[in-house]
Amino acid sequence: MQYLIHKISLLFLACPLMVAAQTGKGNYSPLPLKDLNSFETSGANWSVQSSISIHPAGFAKIKIQSGDGVLVGNAGNPITTKLKANDLRLSLEFMVSSGAEGNIVLPGGQKIRLSDSYQQKTANALTSGFIGQFPTQNAAKAPGLWQTIEVAYDASLPQLPNSARLNSLNLNGVTVLETVYLPTTKSVTSPEPLALEVTKGTIAFRNIGYQLLASSKPLILSNLAYKVYSDKWDSKEVYSKLDHEGKSAVLTQEVTNGMREFHLMYEGDMVVAEAGDYIFTTIYSGNIFSLDVDGKSVISNGEATSQENYSGSVNLTQGTHKFKMHYSRFPWRQPALGLRVEKAGIRPYDLHVLSSLPEPEPKPYIGVIPEMRPEMVRSFVLLDGEKNKRTHCISVGSPAGWNYTVDLGRGALLQAWRGNFANVTEMWYERGEPQLLAPAGLTAPVSGKSSLAILENINTTWPDSSNINFLGYKIDAKGFPGFRYGIGSATISDQLVSDNNGITRTFLVEGTPQGSLYSLMGSGKDIVMIEKGLYQVDNRYYIQVDKKAKVVLRPAGENKELLLPVSTTTSYMMFW
Repeated sequence: MQYLIHKISLLFLACPLMVAAQTGKGNYSPLPLKDLNSFETSGANWSVQSSISIHPAGFAKIKIQSGDGVLVGNAGNPITTKLKANDLRLSLEFMVSSGAEGNIVLPGGQKIRLSDSYQQKTANALTSGFIGQFPTQNAAKAPGLWQTIEVAYDASLPQLPNSARLNSLNLNGVTVLETVYLPTTKSVTSPEPLALEVTKGTIAFRNIGYQLLASSKPLILSNLAYKVYSDKWDSKEVYSKLDHEGKSAVLTQEVTNGMREFHLMYEGDMVVAEAGDYIFTTIYSGNIFSLDVDGKSVISNGEATSQENYSGSVNLTQGTHKFKMHYSRFPWRQPALGLRVEKAGIRPYDLHVLSSLPEPEPKPYIGVIPEMRPEMVRSFVLLDGEKNKRTHCISVGSPAGWNYTVDLGRGALLQAWRGNFANVTEMWYERGEPQLLAPAGLTAPVSGKSSLAILENINTTWPDSSNINFLGYKIDAKGFPGFRYGIGSATISDQLVSDNNGITRTFLVEGTPQGSLYSLMGSGKDIVMIEKGLYQVDNRYYIQVDKKAKVVLRPAGENKELLLPVSTTTSYMMFW
């Protein structure tokens, strides 16, 4: 086993060169795809359709439906936008066919590679997301699944001629490149178009959005007044010990004059030159931070250590708006307070002075890397949308790069992901109080419900937690655990084994269950049978099962469920 430890700092608010990742799709201007009128040049290899269906292995003909909203390109001439840009953010979804290759061409000619590369174990120049530098990991999905890409890019750098900078590239929710300087043959002095090209196979695009980034500052702070209270740092709501007050020309926590315990209250005006949706982001070290605009809460948060950032948005009309801010520091940590604002078409900028946000002590990234054999880590897990931690969890990472977490108390597959294995920083750094493990790669969300259950009939509601007893696990010769559960009078072994193709799950039943035993293979809004034995669950993952299996696809409220009868030895595979 290898432990990966990197020292990293969250300086995005303190460093003007770094660009924060996009926080909301609503801030992008859409590129219309009603027809090809958004493009300057195109060939017969491009068309606009309403939908497309692609077999993951290319065994069936690509299916399209006429309409609008989806741009479909086959190998041939590139297509060039009428839109012209210098510095921009770009967001789009794409789908590749088996073996497909192509590029997004940015102003200045820099190319971001798009390809069918999901089975590559390590990232290289052929991997989706390559742009002059290998992605940090392969975060590509399988053919036939919609993928997302978000790019923050500067086409020219005044301080560095003949260079461009990729500020960030996020592929399917995974940041695979940051702050990459790219040589250019010439400086981009005027806006240039973007282009899409397909060199092999078929690539489809939809939901193309952009931001043209300007360096103006349409929102400023003025008439700043502050009050500093000496109440204890953890005092709640009522503050009575006013230490001093005054006015300030800038936003800074330094008006507290080095006090170890304080509550700092700011009031003032936000002068808005352009109406629109504004996103405020804070990074601070302390017990409390809140920001209210016109009496409405925009950000309200508790403890933070300058290693995290918190955001909130508000729609502001042109004119003056009143704001209030509350900040309290930890007595044992250096005070730090920063506030940044952004808007569609505007480069994010700081509202605080640089000295108000000292560089924090670097926080290490601690990761676990499976090398020759699978690695297992016991931890807590907190799923999105759940308030309580799952406490009886084990995560298994394989050298092939397919990883998963199981809730042993429920016999539930909690999460599955591909790529880097485990981020255990919140477990092993300092006190490690949260004891939370986080996936470090491309996650395929699953239901989190018990994977096995005895149903009275096929219409019985699937239980969130089955009547199941965890009996332990055995490790096979390759290092994969087989989890053992007791259900009624039967004992079931549940083993998930991965190779380059995906995760194969096998159930082995000993004894006789008291009823019909099923496995919940998938749950989602839309489950589609691609062919006999092959199903697509939403746009998240594929399920492959023996064509002879009596799979049950049934409605479950507003969702659908895919069930598999379990007896003797039963298997299925999932991949994405």
